[in-house]
Amino acid sequence: MKFLIVKDSIAEPQRARTVDAIFDALHTFAKVDVVIADKLAEAMHKDEIIFNLAIGQRHDFMQGKIAAISEMYGYEYVGSSSYTHYLCLDKFVAKNVLKSYGVRIPSGVLFDGKNFTGKVSALPVIIKPVAEGSGIGIDHESLCENAEEIEKIAINKFQKLKEPILVERFLDGPEVTVGVIGYGESTLVLPELEIDFSHLPDGIERYYSQRVKEDFCENVIYRCPSAFDKKVKARIHQTALKVFETLKARDYLRMDMRIVDGIPYVIEVNSMPGLDPQTSDLPKMIEPMNKDYEWLIKAIVKRAIDRIGG
Repeated sequence: MKFLIVKDSIAEPQRARTVDAIFDALHTFAKVDVVIADKLAEAMHKDEIIFNLAIGQRHDFMQGKIAAISEMYGYEYVGSSSYTHYLCLDKFVAKNVLKSYGVRIPSGVLFDGKNFTGKVSALPVIIKPVAEGSGIGIDHESLCENAEEIEKIAINKFQKLKEPILVERFLDGPEVTVGVIGYGESTLVLPELEIDFSHLPDGIERYYSQRVKEDFCENVIYRCPSAFDKKVKARIHQTALKVFETLKARDYLRMDMRIVDGIPYVIEVNSMPGLDPQTSDLPKMIEPMNKDYEWLIKAIVKRAIDRIGG
């Protein structure tokens, strides 16, 4: 069996570490090659399964492109389809799809630079870009409790980021992130990871802003499994499965939820979550299972192989 890992041309330490870790995990049972995303077309072979780790720069949407190229040329790959990736790359569209299938989401509207798609129904709101990850575009101004300030903040973010801005109700409840791996009957919800922002320094936002992710991650407390009771945990897991199935996800996915009065609300979905062994959330989720990083990668890949029919 052969795998082709696709990586970014940017040599950031976290990305390089992820490539090396997955290479080592796969190399225990298969042949593995690595290629930069820009050279993928030249390196593809029909007998290789593609494992994409490239996300590119802002607005590259590389995860969708790599999946689309693989589909167009008939190559097998690990992870969700281009449909799922592109759907999840638009938070507003993805959440409204989930809402139409009965998944609870915060109420929200979209600002396109000139107009809002509706009226803001409740305060406070969180104001953020519709197609970014890693906390980009989320800062101390993003949480707004004054209706008169919303448009000014949205315009400012639109001008800086050059993309539509999502304005949605900020849910003041505990936050969890949940990982799902597999496909069909093999789908497995990993133990939920509770995220506690209460130990951040005074004046720092109590949500995942860009500076919290980059500068204050050591002040964020993680609990896995969470401290919720069995009923709430069951609702979290049911919601995670519903999201996974509704978005037609495959192999692995991660989503963030806020819990209000014991009810999970989905606030983010990541169709290609990070797999860095040191900092990413999915590896943290398997610790209560007494599993290691190699097990996680093999579990994802095994389910992909079963789905492919290998």
